[in-house]
Amino acid sequence: MRAEDPHIRPSKENQARFLDHRGQGVDDVYGYVERWLETHPKGSIYVGSDSKVRGEWVKYSTVVCLWDVGRGVWELHQNEVLPKPKDAYSRLWEEVNRAVETAHLLRGLGEVTVHVDINADPRYKSHPLYDASIGFITALGYKAAGKPFSWAASCGAHRHCQ
Repeated sequence: MRAEDPHIRPSKENQARFLDHRGQGVDDVYGYVERWLETHPKGSIYVGSDSKVRGEWVKYSTVVCLWDVGRGVWELHQNEVLPKPKDAYSRLWEEVNRAVETAHLLRGLGEVTVHVDINADPRYKSHPLYDASIGFITALGYKAAGKPFSWAASCGAHRHCQ
């Protein structure tokens, strides 16, 4: 989705909604996950976000990955295109915020693990945000994982923002 005015972030009502694996819109993410958990009681909830810069725009992708060991992963995803932020750290922090906002949508359904596309290894450019992002997520009551363990962000969300 592209905002009419590229300098204004769309209101919640105008933001892209989540889609299932068939490309069908999911208006009630909480209800979808709640129903999924009823049929997969040992399933786990993971949320992740990633982004891709294209010129002056950034495509953000956020996923909800529902994993039932031995039965696979069900995935909901949301894409949104917005103006490119002033620097890479602002873009990465927006990924963290999007993942946390999505985790908030699922609060009360069970343990939610938030995956961020930020590297624990100091050799990588994203590393300076690692401790802050993991601390922020855990302070909000979620489990958190960064690279190399953040498959929902680095695989699931990454695939949708390419």
